[in-house]
Amino acid sequence: MTDHDDELPILTEISDDQEELPILTSVVTPIDLSATGAHEIATRPLNPAEVHHLLHQLETHLETVFTQKLNSQLEQLQRLAVELAISEFKAELPQLIIDALKNSDNKH
Repeated sequence: MTDHDDELPILTEISDDQEELPILTSVVTPIDLSATGAHEIATRPLNPAEVHHLLHQLETHLETVFTQKLNSQLEQLQRLAVELAISEFKAELPQLIIDALKNSDNKH
């Protein structure tokens, strides 16, 4: 790691703003990796098996995070769609009843 690398911020927090797509918003100082054991891995070159394993772990983690976030967004959108459909049906219901009554009177 160079001195320049030490100056790079770590982005950590996802916005909960419902109007926009999630974005990274919080910048924090780098964490101490020595307590986690990751420092040892970060200071030596990784062999291809380690790189593959770490990439697989990262892919799995990102997939889980995105799936959870997308499921939450999908659930909210489904609720909105149902509420909208119900309100549209309620608005159209009086006219549908009138039309049905007119059609039944015309048949008799």
